[in-house]
Amino acid sequence: MSGNRTDALKAELTRYSARVVQRGLAVGPGGNTSIRDDRVMWISPSGYALDDIAGSDWVPVTIATGDSPADSPRPSSEVSMHLAIYRERPDVDAIVHTHPPYTIGIVASGYDDIPYLFPDHVAIVGRLPCIEYVAPCTNELAEAVIGAMNSPLIHGLLMRNHGLITVGKTMKEAYYRTEVVEDAARVFWIARSVGTPRVLSEVEAEEILGLEAERFRQRLLQQPIPS
Repeated sequence: MSGNRTDALKAELTRYSARVVQRGLAVGPGGNTSIRDDRVMWISPSGYALDDIAGSDWVPVTIATGDSPADSPRPSSEVSMHLAIYRERPDVDAIVHTHPPYTIGIVASGYDDIPYLFPDHVAIVGRLPCIEYVAPCTNELAEAVIGAMNSPLIHGLLMRNHGLITVGKTMKEAYYRTEVVEDAARVFWIARSVGTPRVLSEVEAEEILGLEAERFRQRLLQQPIPS
């Protein structure tokens, strides 16, 4: 790990984790975030609100072994879930797990996905699988999560009666995917409350994905932090 690069990664982690709370995507000590730094992940400490975490509070955990320093804060109770994703998905370098209210409400109501109603949902997030409720903070949940997120084409996961996971090449990308999913859930809730939503067709979705402007925005979200 390079010291300058590590500091930059932790700064990104701190910035976007604070936004999670500011945007109402998690409350109190809910939710957890992490970022890959070579063979280590930096993960939020257990019991901390995401907007209260300083640079020195992030917990280093060795991805291969799950070990963390004895003198560091305790890592998030969802550490097993984060480790499983990093181990099985080398394309993932950042993870955001939140409890966004509209998303939880839609999925808890029996929907297995949030329909496409606007282009950003298609271009930035794509289709997300949904898993049934599994007790939080367990190895069973970690296994269910990676079982559903077993392809680099999958950028997140809806968790019934629990929350949302989004992943990315950068913390910015993972975070904005969370924000777009919650916005999509809110728009769907509004549309359902006033009428029958017009859902974008598969042909329309493919057309959006083919736009050069959308590919350009995606490249910007994936720009790595300089070493």
